[in-house]
Order: sequence, then structure tokens, then C-alpha cells
Amino acid sequence: MIKVMHYISKMNRGGQETFIMNLYRNIDRDKVQFEFLCTEPGIGDYDAEIKELGGKIFHIDLNCIKGKIKQLDNARRLYKYLKKRTQEIQVFHIHTQHAMEAFFSSLAAKLAGVKVVIVHSHNTSSLFHVKAHKIFKYLLNVMPIERFACSEAAGKWMFGNHKFRIINNGIDVDKFKFEQSVRKKIREKMGWKDNYIIGHVGRFNAQKNHQFLIEIFNEVKNYIPEAKLILVGTGELQENIRKHVEKLKLEDKVEFLGMREDVNRLYQGMDIMCFPSLFEGLPVVLVEAQESGLSCVISETITKEIDITKLLYRVSLESDSKVWCNKICELKKYMLDRSDMTTDIRNSGYDMKEEAKEIQKIYREKVSSNDK
Repeated sequence: MIKVMHYISKMNRGGQETFIMNLYRNIDRDKVQFEFLCTEPGIGDYDAEIKELGGKIFHIDLNCIKGKIKQLDNARRLYKYLKKRTQEIQVFHIHTQHAMEAFFSSLAAKLAGVKVVIVHSHNTSSLFHVKAHKIFKYLLNVMPIERFACSEAAGKWMFGNHKFRIINNGIDVDKFKFEQSVRKKIREKMGWKDNYIIGHVGRFNAQKNHQFLIEIFNEVKNYIPEAKLILVGTGELQENIRKHVEKLKLEDKVEFLGMREDVNRLYQGMDIMCFPSLFEGLPVVLVEAQESGLSCVISETITKEIDITKLLYRVSLESDSKVWCNKICELKKYMLDRSDMTTDIRNSGYDMKEEAKEIQKIYREKVSSNDK
């Protein structure tokens, strides 16, 4: 049995957390088991399912002050924790978007004696510590670690020109496959029968650019009176966005659905997705949406690997809300038949059943080579 410990803030319903859970559901749990070392207190959205699958969740008390002093102190705390459990943990899998955190965490793990340390890059930029990231990216390159990234751009962001392995953000393709009967039921249940539904799924933070999304919708409603904007997710900026919606008097047209476990069904009820993120590694949401046959208007900054089907339409973030509105209105006139996209998704390597086999093979090979 290979024991893998995932190092992450908290197992909530974000993109990288959803990737880990998709992997956990599909990996052979008789041969590989997961533990989770979380840096934030409290219960995560996925905690109950993790325990059902046989996983364990631990929390580490880290320093919450800012800067490099925090990272040094946290590395010391992480080292002390891992030193006690070195014999139990064969793989320490770090999920992060910042080289400074990746460097100190991997340093602590290697000093503690963990044989296989993986740094997994899930993003292409950061809103914090950008200068420090550039410095620590070079320091990270001297570390004896395995390097994973969800896309070419995410790998370049974290590892520069160092060699890395791309791990696709796979999904359960059968779960998200479009069915007309499901669409009819969910639209009736949600009261969307006569509406044109524009959807967005994502955490309420600056990266997801909800403020601009609301501005886009404020234009769209002038041309598509029956339009509604559906926002799925939670986050620190949710109340700010809610106030912005109220300021524009859009309360009757914008629905905040919070955290949902039926996102696969909600996709089927939507007519289009609008995704104006400032940056992304490789958003699982857009893989899921494409499998659901959903046309998506997205920002040009999002990594090219997400272009799995012909359902994505890119618009520059430098364009104003009217340009985005025009693209949405144009697509409404020529709504595509939501045919089965499963073949495209699988052929592009985004079927998690197959991806899980590959990752399991990597875990096994790295553990075996370090045991020699």
C-alpha cells in the first residue's frame, strides 16, 4: 500500500480540490491511499466523502503572519510534523500556486526524510508576492522533487524552464454527459423554464473577476430580457458582489446558489457559460462544461489546453462589457446542438478513469525507485 499525503489549505470545492477528489474516486484505493494535511482549520466540503473513501484528514497549526518569516516558521512546523511520520508517508504531494510556499514546504519534507516529494502547480499567476515568486522559482529548481503542472503555462509559472510533467485535470465524463431529460427537469425545478440562463461556477475571489461578470450581464439583459445570471460558489468577495448586484438593481435577475453538489445537473440547465477570469491554470469547470455540451465565453488569458472542443469562444479582458455582451448575444442566435462530447474529452486525455491509472503508475514508480 502506497500512502500519499496531500498538502493543501482545505478540502473545499475549488478547482484543485475537485481534481484531487476526482483522482481519489478513481484510483485503486486497495493499492494507494490518501491522507490530507490541511493548513486551514475547520471542516472542508469534501471531508465527509474523504472519510467514506478511507482517507484521513489532519490539520497543522501554521503561522498566519505575512512574508518570508511566516514561511520559515511554517517550514519548521511542517518539518517537526513530518519528522514524526516519515516512516508512514511515502509521497508528499504539495498543491500550490506560489513558488515561495512550494520551496519551503518541499524543503521541510525533504529534510524530514520524505523520499518522494511532488510540487503540483495549479495556476498561471498570483495576486500576491509576485516578486518573491520569481526569486523562489529559481531556488525551487535545485530541489530534488517531482514537478507536476495542470498545463504548460502553469508549469512555466512555477518551474520556469525546468522539466515538468503535465497532469490533466480529468473528470468523470459519464457524470457530466448531456441529457435532454435532465435539462428539462432541472429547468423546471429551478424555475428557469422560460429563461436564457448564463452560468458561472467558481469561488468568489479577485481571480474569477465576478465584478466584470456582473457588468457584462448588466449589458446582456438589455438585449435578452429573459436572461438570468446563475452564480455557483462561495468566497470572501461574495457579499461585495451581492451589494454590486443590488446597486445595479439586478436582484431579480441574478441568483446566488452557493455551494452545490449537483453542479453536473446545473450545467445541463444552463444555456451558456461566461468565464472572464484574470488567469487560470486549467479550470476543471470548463472541462465539465464542455462535456455537458455547454458553449462558453471565456477570457483570452485562460490556458490554450482547455480548448478541447469547439465550444469555447475567447474574448480579450481589454475589451469592454459590450464586446462580451455581443458575443453572448451572437451565440444565442446560433445555439449549437448539445451533442455528446465524450469522445473529444477522452481523446484529449481528460477522462479521470484513465488519468488516475497514469498517476497511480507514477506514484508506484517513484516510490520503487527511491526504495532501491
